[in-house]
Amino acid sequence: MCFSASASFIASGALAALGGVFFVSAKKKDKVLAVIPIMFSIQQFCEGIQWLYLNSGSSSYIAGYFFLFFAFILWPLYVPIMVFLLDKSERKILGWFILAGVAVAIYFSTIFLLGPLDIQRVNSCVSYNFSFPFQNFVVLAYLLAIVGSLCISSLNIFRYFGIVVGFLGLVSWFFFALTFTSVWCFFAAIVSLMFFFYVKYKHKVNILLEKVDKKVLQK
Repeated sequence: MCFSASASFIASGALAALGGVFFVSAKKKDKVLAVIPIMFSIQQFCEGIQWLYLNSGSSSYIAGYFFLFFAFILWPLYVPIMVFLLDKSERKILGWFILAGVAVAIYFSTIFLLGPLDIQRVNSCVSYNFSFPFQNFVVLAYLLAIVGSLCISSLNIFRYFGIVVGFLGLVSWFFFALTFTSVWCFFAAIVSLMFFFYVKYKHKVNILLEKVDKKVLQK
């Protein structure tokens, strides 16, 4: 995360603790959601390690590539597959979003294997700099795989998670363009706790989201 090693480790610890409780108590069909905070916990831990190196005047390529693995390879694959598994009514169209995620994952795997990575501290945030061709098309495919698959879902929790994550992505880009990846992943990690409250209070949350949908449609 941005700001400090302690912030990253605190976020990682909190996500691990809540995610662990979430995973153990979740029903089998909900474990695909329950594991998300745990994976974000690992990602934030990697950035905490990165901060320790940056504070000492160096950087860790191992921690950097682990962090980027989650950001650009795992999440574009996991999110559309997760939505596909849980949303049976939209599976035909969700298959295309999975293909977009696979393409993005393969693309960035190649980029990380062949291209250089520059890790710096910029304005109290971590900047991961690497070049990749066809940026506009790649970014579009990336957003389709993650935000698109969430927003196209018939399940309220996915749609609202996609809207919130997309909005936070715009905020991150507008205010933290140079360190976008780090900041957006932190925001997404915190917001992923939505799934914890969704599974724990599923009936109440669904009623609340249905009321919100009705108000939006009325407007």
